[in-house]
Amino acid sequence: MLPYVRPFTERDFVCPIRESDNIITSFFFLTGEMIIANDKYKMSESISSSYSVQMRLIIHTLLKMDMGGYKCISKNSIGDAEGNIRLYGKPIFNNQNSL
Repeated sequence: MLPYVRPFTERDFVCPIRESDNIITSFFFLTGEMIIANDKYKMSESISSSYSVQMRLIIHTLLKMDMGGYKCISKNSIGDAEGNIRLYGKPIFNNQNSL
């Protein structure tokens, strides 16, 4: 649980991947909708070692509607893997879109 998440802050999620050739990684909402990089959602990749990569999803200007589940899916010719995370927050303002 992330207590007292304030509006207009950001949160980031890291998806560690044991890399193999030709890996494809995507972030999704738990509803199944793919997250597309834009001003609100940024994605980046950093190499941790010769066989490991970290994919990062950053959510800018965090609002109440951003609370919920997210999924990271990685696929290659060998198979696929996924990880889930849920973002919680405690409302601290009366504004419907603020936390």
